[in-house]
Amino acid sequence: MLRTLLIVMVIAFGSFQSTAEVIVPDTSAAGKKTLKEFLMGGKLDIHTRTFWMSTINRGELLDYSTAAFGAGLGYHTPEWKGFQAGFSGFFTFQLYEHNLRLADPTTGGVNRYEVLLYDMNDLDNTNDLDRLEDLYLAYRYKNLRAVFGRQTVNSPLLNEQDNRMRPNHFSGLSVYYTGDEWELTGGWYTHATMRGTVDWYSIESSFGVYPFGRNPMGVPSQYRDNISSKGIGLLGVKWKPLSTASLQVWNYSAENVFNLTFAQADANFGKGLWFAVTGLQGFYQLPVHNGGNSDLMKSYIGHGETSLGVGARVGLSNGKHTLTTNMLRVDARGRFLFPREWGREIFYASLPRERFEGSGDLWALNLRYEQRLMQEKLTTMFAVGTVRMPSVSDFVHNKYGVPSYYHVAASVGYHFHGYLEGLELMFLAVNKTAHNPGDVEDIYRINRVDMWNLNAVINYHF
Repeated sequence: MLRTLLIVMVIAFGSFQSTAEVIVPDTSAAGKKTLKEFLMGGKLDIHTRTFWMSTINRGELLDYSTAAFGAGLGYHTPEWKGFQAGFSGFFTFQLYEHNLRLADPTTGGVNRYEVLLYDMNDLDNTNDLDRLEDLYLAYRYKNLRAVFGRQTVNSPLLNEQDNRMRPNHFSGLSVYYTGDEWELTGGWYTHATMRGTVDWYSIESSFGVYPFGRNPMGVPSQYRDNISSKGIGLLGVKWKPLSTASLQVWNYSAENVFNLTFAQADANFGKGLWFAVTGLQGFYQLPVHNGGNSDLMKSYIGHGETSLGVGARVGLSNGKHTLTTNMLRVDARGRFLFPREWGREIFYASLPRERFEGSGDLWALNLRYEQRLMQEKLTTMFAVGTVRMPSVSDFVHNKYGVPSYYHVAASVGYHFHGYLEGLELMFLAVNKTAHNPGDVEDIYRINRVDMWNLNAVINYHF
């Protein structure tokens, strides 16, 4: 039913971008004689997305590729006495696939990247991938805004992670305060839907929707469907006393499972054409009530496991060209654990197609160049880095068995203006090469290292 409704509306109107920052063209009912006139002052969002992705593994290991097309649409009412409502939905079709549903005959490994364009829990579903995403009621009073229902949430760890067909959405309550120097964010969320799925999950059942790796005893983690949690609480504070300096602190509290605090400070120095870019990040995590389950084999985080990480950035920029050196260190006291289902970590050292979640005793270092040209219509990025992981046999610190690797990523994006306003093109190429390729078994190589991942995306939204 949802898919049929969306198809009809897309054909009728063109094609929507569901967005967290709702644009309201008319903020009151003043001057509107009828309800119809009032509702016509709302915002209609239309979006189409085409995504091609291919992974090329070393040697005889399976290669993968696929192409997907999707479209969606949403509507956000104007504000009336501070109140506003909105909804959105999206459907996806598979256009092409190669080896997507085959296990590698050598290792038994399955596809990792391409499958998340669809529903990883129903690989046979290629043409009935639709879901309701936004469905909320909001209220604004001066600098305060509250949103209740299904919505997007963006923070350094809990976020959309929109680098497949569809982003994450969360169901619950968000409260935002925006002042001249301060921004405050508070939230409580009980359900989530994530990229690579079409279903909504309670927070406790969202643990383990993605592959769950190994526990510190070296056996497959057993926390899927065994975690008890009422939801996740979010509290964030941003302070920007100067245009060149900012500080933000976030706390994530997964009830009955863990608590994690993240902090980041950024500052620019210099008054000439070029200025210095600096930043410092840190996080600390500890379990709550035995990590979600009193049985250690079924808990998400070890009963006494803690994690500490520090990141840094230093570089130069002139506004159009930016060159930075980025570092992350996660110490050896435990693994950094934050459900991949809830978002993508935004560390300075983060690069596309890999994460640091699930790792302890880790070092990451990269050199990153970014440029914005032609009034920011053309954006490019090139980065080269190295990640020193614990041994793949170190179950205590390497949850997913990822070898140490060199990481290279390059992207080009173009945003059209004028007649083709709303059209965006993007290409991303990623290579990961093991530090010691000859020492890596194929079971730890496939879809992890000694591979290429290529992506081309076409977005059109208005």
